[in-house]
Amino acid sequence: MFDLEALKEMRRQADEISYACMSRQFFRDEKSLKQALDHICRTLGMFTDMEIKKLKGENIPYDPQSYMRGRMSLAYNAVMNSQEDDQYPA
Repeated sequence: MFDLEALKEMRRQADEISYACMSRQFFRDEKSLKQALDHICRTLGMFTDMEIKKLKGENIPYDPQSYMRGRMSLAYNAVMNSQEDDQYPA
């Protein structure tokens, strides 16, 4: 279902998002933070749905890895791009 490298990449992104959000003295772009949280929650929701299906012995007829990688990338970009914008204020 998942390959090891994809899982490592999603974990790395999650760690970087967490570090960026927690290490900042301020986070002025509330919209980006909310978007990142939404994407992460959807990723977690997909992961739990997949695990529930596995525990029930049900077939998973879709590709959760692509969905989850996409959502994590969107969350990562929302946080990291906002952080770069703060470094160069207008």
